[in-house]
Amino acid sequence: MRRSLSVLALSAALAVLAGCSDDGGQVRSEGGGSGSGSTGSGSGLSASDLGTQSSNQDVTAATNQYRTYVQGEVTALRAAAKKFTDAVRAGNVAEAKKQYAPSRVSWERIEPIAGLVEEIDVAVDARVDDFAGVDDPKWTGWHKLEYLLWKKNTTAGGAALATKLDTDLATLDTRLKTVDITPKAVALGAGALIEEVSEGKITGEEDRYSRTDLWDFAANVEGSKAAYTVFKPILAAKNPTLTTALDSGFTAVEGSLKPYQVAGGGYQSYTALKPADKTRMQAQLAALSEELAKVPAALGVA
Repeated sequence: MRRSLSVLALSAALAVLAGCSDDGGQVRSEGGGSGSGSTGSGSGLSASDLGTQSSNQDVTAATNQYRTYVQGEVTALRAAAKKFTDAVRAGNVAEAKKQYAPSRVSWERIEPIAGLVEEIDVAVDARVDDFAGVDDPKWTGWHKLEYLLWKKNTTAGGAALATKLDTDLATLDTRLKTVDITPKAVALGAGALIEEVSEGKITGEEDRYSRTDLWDFAANVEGSKAAYTVFKPILAAKNPTLTTALDSGFTAVEGSLKPYQVAGGGYQSYTALKPADKTRMQAQLAALSEELAKVPAALGVA
């Protein structure tokens, strides 16, 4: 897992990234841009992160509760994605743009666990940085379709990509049913979601064509909070100081996102994010990430 960056270092990264082109050639690459060994979004857990099941019945019950949450999110994900892919196949650019951000919400909530199915993570969520360029046929998934819709303003060439996205998400659904979701994976995943926003997505690198990044931010926070919430009663008994800090951290980040919500659901464009708000959110996310890093040890699953 990546180490948390200091606020100063993150600010410097923002300054460097401010001048990057929309095609993302200079935006931070997760996978080196070669098309081989691509890493998708970069928030997935590795096999070494899984650990084992706990002998603590409360921890086991909480983990099972989270597994049910993941299954529900995968079901919602496939339904929302189909609205998006149907619009692409129909050649309806406006509707496809409308459905793009909602189609990603459930993915972003469970991203670290979904990333355990590594080939699907790469297939559905990799950015152009991981490939030879925008025309590389190995580049598929949401962000390739995002590129077509916003940079080219077309669905031409998108039908096959849309169908592949549906197929890949069906595979994810099947594969996740057999993944051994452990307490350590859930606890680390909660931190990974916040860490990814604080170290990468805060720069606007994720949805660089559509500028729907705030949808992803919020979904990552929601997913992290869901993972934390299943363990909260256990943590409250073991380490109430940590629980208080985590509650405060989530409240702070949610408060910073709230002004950017729009009526009817969703969020404003990333371009609306004020520099002062970005800086404050950056610091809040970094602080929350540090507190979440303490959760595995507090649960006895580190």
